[in-house]
Amino acid sequence: MVGGISLRALCAGAVGLGLAINGAAAADLMLKAPPPPAAEAPLDVHGFFDLTFANDYITPRGLLVTNTGLTTQALMGLVFDIYKNPMGFINDVSVTVGTWNDLWSQQDDPHVGAWNEFDWFVDVDFKFAQFWKFGVEYGEFLPPAHDLSSSFPSDERHIQLALAYDDSRSGFPITFNPYVKWFYETSGPSTVVLGNTGNTYDVELGIVPTVDMKRYWTLPITLSAPTWVTVGPSDYWNRANGTTNFCGPLSATGGSGPASSACQTSNLGVFSTGLTAKAPLNYFIPTRLGNWYVKGGFQYYHIFNDALLAAQELTGTAGSTAGLLGGYAEGSYANAHRDVVVGFVGTGFTF
Repeated sequence: MVGGISLRALCAGAVGLGLAINGAAAADLMLKAPPPPAAEAPLDVHGFFDLTFANDYITPRGLLVTNTGLTTQALMGLVFDIYKNPMGFINDVSVTVGTWNDLWSQQDDPHVGAWNEFDWFVDVDFKFAQFWKFGVEYGEFLPPAHDLSSSFPSDERHIQLALAYDDSRSGFPITFNPYVKWFYETSGPSTVVLGNTGNTYDVELGIVPTVDMKRYWTLPITLSAPTWVTVGPSDYWNRANGTTNFCGPLSATGGSGPASSACQTSNLGVFSTGLTAKAPLNYFIPTRLGNWYVKGGFQYYHIFNDALLAAQELTGTAGSTAGLLGGYAEGSYANAHRDVVVGFVGTGFTF
């Protein structure tokens, strides 16, 4: 006993004081450093916007639509992820809705100005077996300047099926990303002017060789070389019913010359390849505002099908004055362009 207090009491008091201090410290720690919240689930709604400035507008099917002035094209849309299962055979199902617009600086239409084309589309995409993607698209091409002789006369409707393989996990420095697209026009004017109108199709066979240059230098630039060829029934490009006599040196000029012989038929459409450089802007724009990028490059087109050359007489790209100051005059077959190079720059973002 010490001063009337037993040693047992002193030990009990020390233990109690220690427990009290530890309890207070634990309570204070809980107030100052709560456990981190559970991670939020990733968004199932994504979006994209892409703005491109180019010298020419030529479609993937080989129709040279404009080749003067400045072409401005805007692609935008939303993607809805409706199913995810990384361990199953079907890994992802998504729905995309979007629009695409083309503006031609020299169109000068009295009603819509530079607005040359408006497209809208709905895609349903299925990712399966980890590396494959199958898509079904319904879309329409609408001509805002339908009053111009060089424009599409009415709306076009189509369905497109696409199958692609993603070989980015191969470990090779270059991936090729092969794909095939079946473009079926259900109704409307020919998408290549002189072909069948509705109930016709073409097939696009392509690859997109891609390399991430960040592996070799510090700049995060991705290079890709979109490359494809189009094939299909000959009447997709040339309906050959006596209304496609626009090939040869005697083709109509100014809408008044004698007609030439009919264009030869072929199952080949166009071959295209090019180079695109793309770099992120994360250093300048925070990702909370989207994943921004800049791009630039060129795309080369070689036109096999003579009917595609003849179509340039009617779109105004074979040496005519279509769209200039509201006037129009047909070009000539001799001035049609079999080889076309489109240079472009642009920017955009995804989220």
